[in-house]
Amino acid sequence: MDQQVSIVLKSGDRYDIHLSAAELAEFDQSTGRFYVGDLFAESGLETPNPIGKILLIDQVLLLAQEQKPAVWAQPDATLKKFLAAVIQSLGRNSVTIDLLNHKV
Repeated sequence: MDQQVSIVLKSGDRYDIHLSAAELAEFDQSTGRFYVGDLFAESGLETPNPIGKILLIDQVLLLAQEQKPAVWAQPDATLKKFLAAVIQSLGRNSVTIDLLNHKV
């Protein structure tokens, strides 16, 4: 079954990205969480929490925010892999990453 991730950029532009069952099959909930966590660690982004803990949702928002707007219009395999990990780690059929309102 195909699933969808929507992204709302700070500009208000919205992109709907469809992920095939094959793209989603690479992850389950646990491996998706680890993949997002590893991407976040590799990115060098700072945690917004002064205690040092960071939630999966915060990681997703910060990683998505780091992407150039043009990437969302023409998602490549790397971006789709990230989105597949997100949707599987959250255990949802569809996800909206709303950078305008800072929520998932």
